[in-house]
Amino acid sequence: MVGAGSLLSLFLLAALAMPARAQEDLPPLLREHWFGAQTVHFNVYSCGNTQQVAKLVARLEQFRHAYSFLAGAQAVASPPIAVLAFPDYASMRPFLPVRDGRPANLMAFFHHGSDENLIVLPLLEDVSLQAIFHEYAHLLLRHNDPFWPLWLKEGMAEIYGTLQVLGGHTIRIGNSLPEHLHILEKQPLVPLQDLFAVTHDSAEYNEADRQGIFYAESWLLTQFLMMGDNPLLKNRFGQLTALLRDGQTPDQAFTNSLKMSLPMVEKELRRYLARAKFESLDFNVTTDLNAPTPFTLRPLGPVEVCFRLGDILLRIGRPEAAEIWFRRAEKIGPRSPLPPEGLGLLAAGREQPEEAVRFLGHALQLGSISFLAHYLYAAQKFRLLSRSTSHYVPLKGEAAAEIRAELEKSLSLMPNFAGAHHLLGVFELLQAEDPASAEKHLRRAIQLEPENLSYLFSLAQAQLLKEDPAGARKTLELLCRPYVEPELRAHANDMLKEIEREFDRNRAK
Repeated sequence: MVGAGSLLSLFLLAALAMPARAQEDLPPLLREHWFGAQTVHFNVYSCGNTQQVAKLVARLEQFRHAYSFLAGAQAVASPPIAVLAFPDYASMRPFLPVRDGRPANLMAFFHHGSDENLIVLPLLEDVSLQAIFHEYAHLLLRHNDPFWPLWLKEGMAEIYGTLQVLGGHTIRIGNSLPEHLHILEKQPLVPLQDLFAVTHDSAEYNEADRQGIFYAESWLLTQFLMMGDNPLLKNRFGQLTALLRDGQTPDQAFTNSLKMSLPMVEKELRRYLARAKFESLDFNVTTDLNAPTPFTLRPLGPVEVCFRLGDILLRIGRPEAAEIWFRRAEKIGPRSPLPPEGLGLLAAGREQPEEAVRFLGHALQLGSISFLAHYLYAAQKFRLLSRSTSHYVPLKGEAAAEIRAELEKSLSLMPNFAGAHHLLGVFELLQAEDPASAEKHLRRAIQLEPENLSYLFSLAQAQLLKEDPAGARKTLELLCRPYVEPELRAHANDMLKEIEREFDRNRAK
């Protein structure tokens, strides 16, 4: 672990390496002493107080480690999470998502992406990590994402967002949330049938004046079913996920698992709320969760800072603002691989594959060691060579060797990257050279990103190539359930019909 004194020496060396005039030309934010703090699972970038950053990374690792005890190591497997820790709210504000033409009213936020997850927050003592842990819990609960209804997703995220470590060997979840209780004191409960009908597109979920009661009641119902005072319902609640996974509608699964009608559960929920006594759950673990978190520190130059700030803006849907920072990085460090990498990411997001390949190829020539740069270069070039925006085609010769090599390089740099596993599996599937390897990569992609059900469709194709129609049928049947997106469900049904027709033809011979 690098100490603060060593870090200061590194900062001085970095400053001396840059001419004074060049420093004067930088925007104020780039004149700060930026550094990176890296743990096994988080990469923090900041120009704030090093001790505050140390506390932050320790708390993030603690939450991840504690959750792994509850749900297993596979639940927390993902590429390292990037954290941008600004020294104060004013410096963070230009990098907030924009809603209705204005910066969103957020004190901190978590952005989930298939290739990178991002936490952005100011280093203030009064900034709670509860909202961050809520969103992080969504990532950790992603294996249930396809079939859990919205109330249960949000309720569970609220429960796990309260996770506490007590004394190093005890985890507590489910503490009461005063902000929700305040809302529930002032507003009547929504009928459960209406609560269950809320989706991501519903006004109840998106309108600020209605969002409060939706979150509050979702938390209350989940808290009641997980740790309330009705032992019968607590035991039966464990069956809900299995019934949802089997394809029952949320209403059916709820009443069938609890063996109680919605009005009866509503009556119990009102009684529980009036009782005003909310239990929590404690779990004992063998490892000391308060043990020091090892991390390394390194100074960040202005080129990398520009790239990181542009990357935030790109990921939250502000590409024009992102480009300004990537171009600034290009001007400061024309021989760095980071500016063309950023511009390549930007071009890929704008559906400009030729530009993306040009920029990303340049980044690789300049020595990029980014798993994402290798992956996106392969993906964009594969798309170009396929001459299609909707599907890939088999490749031959040097082109095929290059695509394979870039995807394998991406995975060597980041073994837990689902996107590269999936694309390499699709590539091998199309090349029809090693269906067993294709299936292995596709299964790993499904493990790492279970919420992406399209991976299952690719797996079924690999199983058919391996002449395993029974396995393909079993996989496709998972895509015929009501919670699956209609277009994907239709494709799965069409493939199942084709398998049956092939079976009938073979039987008739």
